[in-house]
Amino acid sequence: MQDKMLLAMVVLAVALVHGQQSADDRRHVGAIIFPDELNDRYERDKPANDGGGGFGGRTGGLAKEKRELAHTATDGDYLDDNATDDDDPTAGLTADYDIGIARARFLSELKSTADLIGQLDPDSIDARIFNDAGGEYTGRDMGENPKPASCEPQPELVSLRPENLTGTRYYFFPTCTRVNRCSGCCNTNQLVCEAVTTRKILYKVMIMEYRAGKKDRFSHLELVPTEEHVKCKCLCRVRESHCNELQVYNPNNCRCECTNREDRNQCVQERQLKQWNPDTCRCECLPRTEECTSGSHYDRSACKCLPNDFYALDQQQQGLLEQAPIVRLSRNPAFTRG
Repeated sequence: MQDKMLLAMVVLAVALVHGQQSADDRRHVGAIIFPDELNDRYERDKPANDGGGGFGGRTGGLAKEKRELAHTATDGDYLDDNATDDDDPTAGLTADYDIGIARARFLSELKSTADLIGQLDPDSIDARIFNDAGGEYTGRDMGENPKPASCEPQPELVSLRPENLTGTRYYFFPTCTRVNRCSGCCNTNQLVCEAVTTRKILYKVMIMEYRAGKKDRFSHLELVPTEEHVKCKCLCRVRESHCNELQVYNPNNCRCECTNREDRNQCVQERQLKQWNPDTCRCECLPRTEECTSGSHYDRSACKCLPNDFYALDQQQQGLLEQAPIVRLSRNPAFTRG
């Protein structure tokens, strides 16, 4: 009798565990995971020390490795201009999830969601995204699938005002029209949708003369040149012309990169007072948090307040006085210099 009761308890325990696992599987397989739920799951599964094998441990390890590399770099090592700041809590995340310029250009060519789905891992696709509202979602607003705003010519309002139209008595018609201009998304701020092929259109615009108390009078026609975009493409927002004499252009990353790497490495060593500016390729002082006290001045080369050297200042003033020409009066009406 006791053996039968023990066997029944074991079977019941196995059934409960199996039922719980089945419920979890039904909840996660094919389920739509919203951003808030994903963040909660990340916070729950992340190890306490953020150093485990999960998502948190991986990104934390990358960030720590990148910070340690920046701190231990020698004078001869090259530090990337786009390296994240040491105090940035998201260090390593941006670089880890950057889709890259080439991938962004590819995505900008997609015309529909179906085109994107063909590029994804089939096991990650939720089949319910293809279904209409119904089933367990009955009565809920499922929304609509948006059409991607790819980089292509789109009608845009342009003014047809003639350049030489003067006077308040005259007006023109039509005042505006729609012309195809490049517009659309490029999936990254490093790219911008611009025209690669254009054509010029001459629009005939009527110029009329306004006459109070009488019918308006036709004056003449004006040809207004307007540019129409024929073909568009996602191009780098930063061009080679934007680079200065200390930079070289990298078309694959759409950026100007500094060539004076030794200066940057030296600047990193002085990060308590200075910071590297990748736009100018120069080491600059950190923003000042307080003003210098009386008897001191701010030295931009040292990036700190230094006491005034009155002796050096007095010598400088004496030198200026010694360099000044001596002027003496003469009996003649004019001045003479000795």
